[in-house]
Amino acid sequence: MKARNFAIAKFTAAAIILGLMGFWIFKTTTPLNELAYGTIGVMLIIVGFVIYYGIQALKDAKSGLNAEDELSKKITQKAASMAFSISIYMWLIGMFALDIFSVDSVNKAKLVIAIGMMGMTLIFIFIRLYLSKVGVDDNKD
Repeated sequence: MKARNFAIAKFTAAAIILGLMGFWIFKTTTPLNELAYGTIGVMLIIVGFVIYYGIQALKDAKSGLNAEDELSKKITQKAASMAFSISIYMWLIGMFALDIFSVDSVNKAKLVIAIGMMGMTLIFIFIRLYLSKVGVDDNKD
């Protein structure tokens, strides 16, 4: 039952994100620029992974498996620690890159936060995918 609720929570999160994106696109009065299209693309990738993991959780629920086992917890913890380390450098590089390009100060803050949050999410997702394929080896000498 826990795995089924876990899958439903993932599908609900994906539906909320898609609904908010649709509302944002519908309420936008100005034409979308490259940043908006990039944001939409990244968010669709993130929602795709959320739906993928939701389907996996639903399959696990149907087969009677636990929602979170020891290996998946270890993979998530290792991916989170690696993503945190990498995202610190991503933020640093992003700050330097925004100083190079001319962006007004109001949009600069929004741009930094939007790119930073999407970048951190993508870094975590791709590291988690990588670790789920190759495994976590904590017994390295």
